[in-house]
Amino acid sequence: MTDQTTTPVSTGTAPPTDAVVNPKLLTPKKDGPLAEVGRLVAEAWGKETWFALRWKTQADFATLAAEFGAAITDKRSAAAARTPQSQRLQELDDQFDEGLRILKKYINKDSGYDKARTDARLPGFGQVTRKSRGFALSEDRGERLKALRDLLLPAVAKAPFAKRDYGTAYWQTRADEYAALLGKTDGLAGKVSKSVSQKDTAKLELRKVLQAVVYALKANFPDTFEAELRSWGFRKESY
Repeated sequence: MTDQTTTPVSTGTAPPTDAVVNPKLLTPKKDGPLAEVGRLVAEAWGKETWFALRWKTQADFATLAAEFGAAITDKRSAAAARTPQSQRLQELDDQFDEGLRILKKYINKDSGYDKARTDARLPGFGQVTRKSRGFALSEDRGERLKALRDLLLPAVAKAPFAKRDYGTAYWQTRADEYAALLGKTDGLAGKVSKSVSQKDTAKLELRKVLQAVVYALKANFPDTFEAELRSWGFRKESY
């Protein structure tokens, strides 16, 4: 009699498997969603008094999440405030370039239309040589402002064309506004840099805690952890 090998009949259901959780996928990379998940987890943690991490308290995490949200707001506010001023600085740069075009004509006429004499005088009006554009103000705004105040304005004031359309009044009003805007923009740039630094530091710590929370919930709720994650604010499988 021949032995027959029996094949198990499929029931149509796969054996239970241990679901894999990737905390990095559950933790948002973008600042806005990360701040929102941090806020929700802090709230949920505050209600679940049994939950604990030995190296981070709920109160400390709530503070961390709030600081991260505030850092994002500060960065956005500073950047938004800087934008109109940056645009105005560019407008003034364009006006300086146009003014220099006319100013060179004044200097050329005053120099008897002698190119060599004109070129020799231009550095005294704050202009530097450029390979592609001849003489012009420095492209560095700090150096440009210094050239305007220390060289161009005094030179124009002493020139016979000081009272013409592109004379002292034209350059003085624009140089004053330029100086004021540069001061504000530099301050705002510093504020943005500080906000970015604070945000990046808080972001690393925030993600570290959130990943630990995911693991802890998986360990405490092996059968229902997916529902727990959603109730704690992890509402997407990946970000």
